[in-house]
Amino acid sequence: MEKIALKLYEFYNLEAELNGVTNQQTGEITSKGLLAEKIKMTTKYWLNDLVKKVTTEKEACETIKQELIKKHGEADEQGNISIPMYINVVTNEEGQTVSREINPNFVEFQNEFNGVLNEDRELEHKGFTLEEFDNVESEGKYNTFFKLIKIEE
Repeated sequence: MEKIALKLYEFYNLEAELNGVTNQQTGEITSKGLLAEKIKMTTKYWLNDLVKKVTTEKEACETIKQELIKKHGEADEQGNISIPMYINVVTNEEGQTVSREINPNFVEFQNEFNGVLNEDRELEHKGFTLEEFDNVESEGKYNTFFKLIKIEE
């Protein structure tokens, strides 16, 4: 097994590179992900193992994010907590925004969460070689995943 230190935001990138990305509003697949590529079964097994580890770390980060939202946000009538980006929004008769202020609570949240996303976490994974992906023809971009590939010189 190999070990690599990645920033938490890179875990989000890696999860998207492996699983692909779907637009939540339209259901459109914007990238299909490395796991959707035609790859040897053994390599796919280890990629699935990697996804489990990445997802676990990402879920832990999401928990921290929710705690920060509770810390900096405000509850509405239904008890939902959110942090609006703008406060004191003034609109004209046509509904266009005339003036607004950036919510200082949003700025604090954003600064704290960005700090979390830039923290290093260790990822233990099966070592991948470039040769394992020789037959993969892809239009995908897997920049974070490429950090996990060992190159023999």
